[in-house]
Amino acid sequence: MYRDGVSESQFERVLKWELLKIKEACAEFQAGYQPKITFAVVGKRHHTRLFPGNPKEADKNGNCLVGTVVDRKITHPTLNDFYLQSHYTHQGMARPSHYTILYDDIKLTTDEFQCLSNALCYNFQRTTSSVSIPSPTYYAHLICARARMYLN
Repeated sequence: MYRDGVSESQFERVLKWELLKIKEACAEFQAGYQPKITFAVVGKRHHTRLFPGNPKEADKNGNCLVGTVVDRKITHPTLNDFYLQSHYTHQGMARPSHYTILYDDIKLTTDEFQCLSNALCYNFQRTTSSVSIPSPTYYAHLICARARMYLN
């Protein structure tokens, strides 16, 4: 499960409250149903930029190539997090998405989760190229925007 719009100070509260409610909803759906869950926060609003160490490994705008992952040196010392540059920018500097895995029942390796996250950026129906966040997160934004229109 990908969650967006959560600051680092809210991680513990979101993990305790939302994960509990997700598990309760699964049990309500079917008695004894306890699916394995991986809960990750996707952040876009940060000031981190990635620069290729070798100009030959850059796209025509000087950005890192699509699919670039940084999971050491600039990441949090205790959290399981990484930066993923999953989209191409036609102009300017690309901003990678920041992923923080808060809970993991599935036990994917970090590489597997990074590959899954990158792959999910390629199946957004409104574009033929990849997007900056996994498509389920993008669709959740669209659903919330539509709901907001109905409520207002």
